[in-house]
Amino acid sequence: MKDVANYWIDNDLDGLECLTATYYSHRFAPHAHEEFVIGVIQSGAQRVRFRGGHEIMPENTTCVINPEELHTGHAATEAGWSYRVIYPSPAVLSEVAEQICGHSMDMPYFERVVYQDEFVTGLFLNLHEALNSKLATPLAKQSLLNNALAHFILRYGAKRPSLSRNKKNKSGISNAREYLDAYYSNPIKLDELADIACMSQFHFVRSFSTQTGIPPHVYQLCCRIKSAKKLLCSGMPLAEIAAETGFVDQSHLTNRFKAVVGVTPGMFRKLSKNLQYFPQY
Repeated sequence: MKDVANYWIDNDLDGLECLTATYYSHRFAPHAHEEFVIGVIQSGAQRVRFRGGHEIMPENTTCVINPEELHTGHAATEAGWSYRVIYPSPAVLSEVAEQICGHSMDMPYFERVVYQDEFVTGLFLNLHEALNSKLATPLAKQSLLNNALAHFILRYGAKRPSLSRNKKNKSGISNAREYLDAYYSNPIKLDELADIACMSQFHFVRSFSTQTGIPPHVYQLCCRIKSAKKLLCSGMPLAEIAAETGFVDQSHLTNRFKAVVGVTPGMFRKLSKNLQYFPQY
């Protein structure tokens, strides 16, 4: 059985990234997103490593990963899983939360990964069917997105738990993070980052993971993938993108990109040619 995925961006929703897929053998590498990951499992089940444990995402559930939360993903059984996913930005959910409350709000936070709620799941399915249709108007898609997110936030949104952080450590990690943002394509070593943060290597890795939600090597990979997405849309050849973003070669880029995004760079490149819909690969 072959993995199949459709990936597209919806310009009517400010570039909302969308995915529908059926996976049997694909395994997502440990990674995190700047955006929320909100999906509906339509059939089968996905198993994820998440917050130090494992979770099963079963059929007919809505599942969510908060921004910058480390996770993996693979089939829970040989039957694989089919799902529909959207990747809304934190700003989108914050705006919806502000509309609900009538005043400025922090980004909503979801304490669980799996929600068995037939009503909410139905809202996201209706939304995704509209997003996947060439007939839905911008007004319809915008209304369905706002309605689904509003009900989800009202029912399950919470305040993000605060972490006690030493001010000195916070400053050091911030400096190391800025260095990774600027030089992600370089073969950065752990002792470099620890020196920038003024910490021991052991203390640095623990502090970085606590403050950002992901270890430094995963953070660097996410920076590389983010940059590769932009360059793919620009039309740059894959081999040049691999060199520009710090991958060993085109094959290395393809393998890591698919392990994080769920589709190949070649498929994602179609974003620059057709920003509405992509065929199966």
